[in-house]
This record gives sequence, structure tokens and C-alpha cells, in this order.
Amino acid sequence: MSEHAGRAAFVTGAGSGIGRAIALALAARGAFVWATDFDGASADGTVELARQAGGRGEAIPLDVRHETQWQDALARSDSHDAPLTVLVNCAGTHAVTDTFSMPLDDFRRIMAVNVEGTFLGMKHAIPRIAESGGGAVLNISSVAGLKGMAGWTAYCGSKGAIRMMTKAVALECAGLRNEVRVNSVHPGFVDTPALRSALARGHRAEPGRGPRDLDEVAKTTVPIGVACSPGEVADTVCFLASDSARHITGAEIVIDGGMTAD
Repeated sequence: MSEHAGRAAFVTGAGSGIGRAIALALAARGAFVWATDFDGASADGTVELARQAGGRGEAIPLDVRHETQWQDALARSDSHDAPLTVLVNCAGTHAVTDTFSMPLDDFRRIMAVNVEGTFLGMKHAIPRIAESGGGAVLNISSVAGLKGMAGWTAYCGSKGAIRMMTKAVALECAGLRNEVRVNSVHPGFVDTPALRSALARGHRAEPGRGPRDLDEVAKTTVPIGVACSPGEVADTVCFLASDSARHITGAEIVIDGGMTAD
């Protein structure tokens, strides 16, 4: 597969989990991938995996909360031989706790990473994508941006904000006729190291509930009975980033095994 050959993609949160899977999938389809992460060593690891599989890319440490870091990171793509055509805002964080004991600083941190980081990515990458002739932005939201979840107030709020910002910017780009499509992707129960770790620890929002096994939880949480893999999310993102999705913009693409069907 080479539908992204000769193009470049900028992926945040690419050091692990869904972000790493997306970066590797885009590289496998021919894109030069700018793999960014708060943890620079993890981003390096993703690029090494891409190269081992025959792909191309470069790692950049990036804390998505800081506008100057965005400007510096994206400036590195300006003189590259592959024009920037894809932005994937995947960097994110969460804290699972009851609302009434949650420190304000924790709430602000989640909003800064998830919401402000996504805003800054669109602000600074979309003009570059438009200048290159057009392309796609994929903002990774969550089913938590579509339905409430006890103990996830800040996370739900941030992912809901991503959903609505996506629609607003999609219409702005459409009005400009700049050939940039903007969509949000809403994964549900995805088998990532972070989720397995969280289930193994339990959390304060559910007093008395101890460690749980991911596969067992999936049987009761996901209507089809199995967790989604990061690769399945990545395949959907690659399609949405391709020319085959030319008429899809301002949409929310749900990958949840039926979790939001009721």
C-alpha cells in the first residue's frame, strides 16, 4: 500500500499506543512521518520501528501544550521534500477520579494537553497543509466525547470539546476552499498498554473495585465482546487521511464495537 507516498504526516502522541500504531501505519503506506511525543525516547522508538519495516520518519520531542514548541516542530517540515498533508492530533492524557475531590490543576492539565494541544496543532499545521495543496486533519477524540462517564469529568469535557472544535474548523476550511478536511475519530475500548495498566490498578472513582483483566472487561463493556486494537484505529485514520475520503469532513467516526449504539 502506498496511497500516502510522497507525502508527509505529523502525528502527536506517537510514542505509544494508538499514536504509535497510526504513525507506523502511515509510514507503511508510504508517508514520511514526523513522530512526536512528550517522551522523545518513545518517539525515537516509533521511528526506529518504522525504519525497520522500510518506512521513513523523524522523531521530534513535543509538549503539545506549548505554542512555541509547535512552531519549532512544524518549521522542520517546511523544507522537507515531502509536503505536509496530514496532521493527526493524538496526544492526550486523563485522570480518573470523582469530580468533587479532583484538584483544579489536574483538570487544567487535561484541558491543556487534550484541548489546547489539538487547537494549536490545527492553528499551525492547517495553513501548511493548505499550502501544500490540501490534505486531512484527524483529531483523536473518544466515545467519552459522545457520552458521559462517571469519574471522567475532565476527560469527557476535553474529548467533547475536540469533537466540536473539529466541526467548527472543518466548516472554516470548507468556507476557505483550502482543500483541508477535518474529522474526529472516537475510539472506544482499545487494547493499549495505558488501558491495561489502568485496569490493573483500579481507580478512585469506583471505590472497592480492584484490578481487572482487559479481556474480561471487554466481554461486558463492548457489545461485540472484544476490545479494539490500536491497528484497527490506525487503519481507519489512514483511510480518512487518504484521497478516498475526499467527501468526508466535519464528521465523527466512531470505532467502539457498538458502545454508543444505544
